[in-house]
Amino acid sequence: MKFTHHGLQIELPDDWWTEAGMPGFVPVFMAYRVNHSLFQNVREVPLEEVGPVSRNAGIGIFDDSEEEGSARERVLRILRGFRFDDAIPPVEIVEGQAGAPFRYKLVHGAHRFYCSLAAGFKCVPSIEGFDRR
Repeated sequence: MKFTHHGLQIELPDDWWTEAGMPGFVPVFMAYRVNHSLFQNVREVPLEEVGPVSRNAGIGIFDDSEEEGSARERVLRILRGFRFDDAIPPVEIVEGQAGAPFRYKLVHGAHRFYCSLAAGFKCVPSIEGFDRR
């Protein structure tokens, strides 16, 4: 599956999508579910208001993590969470700088963000983060 976000080309392997049981998935809500007792001040932000993620050359949107597992495992866990309406942590965003083309910048949660876009959600649950760069 290939899709774009503000000009950024994203590829989610078709076999991951199928393995997660996503063919035919249609979201019932604007965004995935969050456990609000664990996260304070969660707000649903339209995906279109968040700028595209920029990674270093050679690092894809869906990457491996020592803490969270392989890209495949992470994506399958998120997509299955969408299907079963599991509570998933919100992404972290910051306000874009003055004059920036997008209202928000994603600082943590690229897998959740781009899986949301692929799944057809219009918004993403978010909390205010801090810019780690």
